[in-house]
Amino acid sequence: MAHRLSEINIQNYKSIISETFELSDYTPLIGYNNAGKSNILNAIKWLLRKGSLQNDSFNQVGSPVVVEGKIEGIDNNLLQNLTAAHRASIQPYLDGDSLRIKRVQNAPGDTAASIRLFVFNTTAVAPADPWTANPAGIDNAINALFPEPIQIGAMENAEEDVSKSKATTTIGKLLAEIIEPIEQQYGAQVRGVLDGLRDLLDSEGVNRAPELTQFDADVNQKIDVFFPDINIKLHVPTPELKEVFNKGTIKVYEQRLPGGRDVSALGHGAQRSIQMALVRHLAELKRARQVHLTTTLLLIDEPELYLHPQAIEVIRDALKTLSTQGYQVIFSTHTAMMTTHEDVGNAILIRKSTVRGTYKRTTLKSAIPQVEQDAPSQLRLLFSLSNSSNILFSERVILTEGQTEQRVLPKIIEKVTGKSLGLHKCALVQQGGVASSRKSMLVLTTMDLPNKTIVDLDYVFKYGVREGYLQANDPDLAACHQQMARIAAPNGIVLSGDGWPVNPLSAMSAAQAIRLLAAEPQIQPNLNALHAKLLPHNIWIWKKGAIEDHIGLPGKSEQVWANFVNQLNVGTFQNAVVDHAEVEACVRWVLV
Repeated sequence: MAHRLSEINIQNYKSIISETFELSDYTPLIGYNNAGKSNILNAIKWLLRKGSLQNDSFNQVGSPVVVEGKIEGIDNNLLQNLTAAHRASIQPYLDGDSLRIKRVQNAPGDTAASIRLFVFNTTAVAPADPWTANPAGIDNAINALFPEPIQIGAMENAEEDVSKSKATTTIGKLLAEIIEPIEQQYGAQVRGVLDGLRDLLDSEGVNRAPELTQFDADVNQKIDVFFPDINIKLHVPTPELKEVFNKGTIKVYEQRLPGGRDVSALGHGAQRSIQMALVRHLAELKRARQVHLTTTLLLIDEPELYLHPQAIEVIRDALKTLSTQGYQVIFSTHTAMMTTHEDVGNAILIRKSTVRGTYKRTTLKSAIPQVEQDAPSQLRLLFSLSNSSNILFSERVILTEGQTEQRVLPKIIEKVTGKSLGLHKCALVQQGGVASSRKSMLVLTTMDLPNKTIVDLDYVFKYGVREGYLQANDPDLAACHQQMARIAAPNGIVLSGDGWPVNPLSAMSAAQAIRLLAAEPQIQPNLNALHAKLLPHNIWIWKKGAIEDHIGLPGKSEQVWANFVNQLNVGTFQNAVVDHAEVEACVRWVLV
């Protein structure tokens, strides 16, 4: 995309007291109902297309509504393709390829003329105000960069968007796309037909209809009584081809009904499906055209509304395509299906409180650099966390180490509490490796997402000291080291320099060796103490080695997991889980 609205700051608009939102080419806004997502979309549109705001648009009457935006990507190629007037309006205020603008309305009901558009002047010297009010031509120049935004609401009827041709509707945009090739292919033929109509109906028509001539004569006789020197002619204007297309609409046909029906005759689900199909077609048309000198904002409330899962994937793909073909797509959503792992980093979590109003949580993409300075590690961490887009739809995150937790823990939690993970507003995320546990937790904490981690016992031995959770001379850790040294030789366990098993060289796997150590009676107090020391850091350690040892699973396979889940379904929790007290304690802990 050549240029886009990269940032918007909204002040005193509806539920938004003051907040800044970073925008990408494809920006999901995720939040619960009534969090203020639609208010963000409305504020974006108001910045680009002013209109007089009334009382209900002011968070506090008496203070102005201010919406400030940053436009990026205004490069030389774009400037050269603007008219000289538009270029002259924009160029003096550019900071590199960026332009900052803000729109201000001081009081409800102010006239459009009194609503001011400011541009930030980077050359202003203090104490001069860097904001220049209404520089000549700036509104028209912004309109040249951003045509009329397309806004599609969630609960409103989709009929108008698919049946009325306007610059702001999907059908209008589609007709605008196809009118040019039609003009090229059939222009001469259509003009011939329209010229014939013009000759017949125009006041100066060569073959004017005799009924019109007779009408003129009859009326002129009556006018002559009052104004002898005046004559009239009835003029019926003939539309241009574009005007004909402005009347374009959609008719719906079904096999059981012989005639077409208006879209208004359909239910909301069918209307929404047609609407999203048009959006998808618009995406395909845009895909075929590679030159985009303008950027159109596509602002959608819940594009997934009324659509089945497969249709949601289709519309997501269409919107993603549009976001690379001259459209900037910003939408609210309630489903993880609208956000792939590529989009999770840019998704904005929207929340609302009495004190703060509508606000955002730190995005995943912004949080990771705050935690991880090394770029390759940032990418690995982002990939690990973003593969579970459910974290964006939850109020609590549980990080796990292995696949067994992913397969059986949701059912265990439901069995213990009587509620599913979803009802607990909780996401279960499997990490790429426990080595990144601490960083993952820091990222989620930076995003203001409460989180806890469940790990195998070996985590405390390998990372307890390294991650700063334990002192190097911790007595309980030392006791476990000593016991491992005692049992190593008799059991064919080869230890590495750090005192822990080496997989390729040992007679048993490292996991088996840890399990053997965990069963030693004399270190049970030490294991309990290590477990207790990591709980304040929001880390739960399986003291027997791994979750399989507490549940009593004979292995790690889909068949084993399925059998266990079936036992939970038909039997009691106590009968299905060997160490049911410890597993239940874990469930209670992660949900606190």
